[in-house]
Amino acid sequence: MRACNTVVSVLNARTRAPVDVLLLNGGHLSLVASGGAWQAPHSVPVHYGIVGRVLATGRTVSIGDASIAYAGLHHRRPVGSVVCAPISCPSLGPMGVLNLEFDRLVPGLGRWRGELTEIALRLGARIAELGGPPAESGAERLLRHTLAFAAAQDRRVLAELACRAAVETSGLSSAALLVRRVADTSTWLSPDLALGMSYTVPGGAPLTEHLAKLDRRGLSEMIDAVCRHGASQTLGDPSLIDARGFEQLVDAGVRTLIAVPVRGIGVKSPLADAAMLVMDQLAIGVDPTVVSVLELLMANAAMCYERLYHLARLRDLADSDPLTGLPHLGPFTERLAAASAGRTALLVIDVDDFKQVNDTLGHAAGDQLLIRLADALRDALRAGDEVFRVGGDEFVAVLDVPDEAEAVRIARRLAAAAHGVGNGISVGVALRRQDEPAEATLRRADEAMYLAKEDDQVEVRLAV
Repeated sequence: MRACNTVVSVLNARTRAPVDVLLLNGGHLSLVASGGAWQAPHSVPVHYGIVGRVLATGRTVSIGDASIAYAGLHHRRPVGSVVCAPISCPSLGPMGVLNLEFDRLVPGLGRWRGELTEIALRLGARIAELGGPPAESGAERLLRHTLAFAAAQDRRVLAELACRAAVETSGLSSAALLVRRVADTSTWLSPDLALGMSYTVPGGAPLTEHLAKLDRRGLSEMIDAVCRHGASQTLGDPSLIDARGFEQLVDAGVRTLIAVPVRGIGVKSPLADAAMLVMDQLAIGVDPTVVSVLELLMANAAMCYERLYHLARLRDLADSDPLTGLPHLGPFTERLAAASAGRTALLVIDVDDFKQVNDTLGHAAGDQLLIRLADALRDALRAGDEVFRVGGDEFVAVLDVPDEAEAVRIARRLAAAAHGVGNGISVGVALRRQDEPAEATLRRADEAMYLAKEDDQVEVRLAV
């Protein structure tokens, strides 16, 4: 730290410009020394702007006029020219960057580029002599995990990140997330009860493998105990003290356990009960503050999970027809673009006499007919086939078939399914030809459907 502060102080005195030393710290760059500005960021992502480019390439970058192309590290400070050099050494590799921001355009920037490169190399060598970059503090580790949770775009990824965070924070060897579904929703893994995710440090005892083999009732009772009583930890060797409720873990070789409820998965109506179990095969005394930090991390993970859950629900609503539940035009367009020549068949389906149903029985009856037909068509398709609602009473099924005969056979099965709910349909069938645009295949199927609708004796017609 002192070496970095010395470099910053000398450069700032010489240039009267903001200078920063940012060193790699987990998944981000941490600011370890800065001068020449009132505010500087505590950390930035490893891919952020010019500093990310320098870190990735290992080469110094200079920008003569950075007023537009560069978002500075310092709050509301004008930026003219910028030079950024990599800090590294042969023994430790890339460690960070040395960043210099002028508030004016500086001529002859090549000189500064060479000097900053040399200073950064010497700083890297000195840091290596002193034992390498400073270790990540507990607060920095907490920040890193919190930022990783917020950046997760998938619930399974979030669950894995939560397990890794629990292991790193506690110093124990394994973590497992138990999830029991409450609402009829998609949780981190399977319905009802699951080992949502687990993580063991490389070379650690396979405690989570034993956990995966435990009976569902025992896992469910553990979730109940953790969610009912809150966070807890072992205070001694479980072979010598009372370990009721966790006997199966003791039998699996667990000698140290921290159990933390994952609260807040569904603030208004719970989506799932979940518990994080952090374990080790050794009897280890755990600092009580670690349990408090784990509670904080798991509360944050739960909030991030809920955000992802609601985003997934919004995506489902955007991609699905609210009446029938079938995917509509957006997903259909994507599936159409992926149609294969000679393999993909399109079945355009129109409901017979649908206007008459609406006019005589009312729109509510028409809606019920569409719901029944959608369910019947979906059930009549094979695994991998899809049916989309693309209009008021129009559907399109997309099939992967070996030939036209198979597509016609499935179309007739759809027509029979529609008769089973009391209404006829007209179906046009087209197999995508070689070098034929998918839109042209759809048009041929649509034309065949109208020909079938005009002929009272025909329900399914193959496109020409």
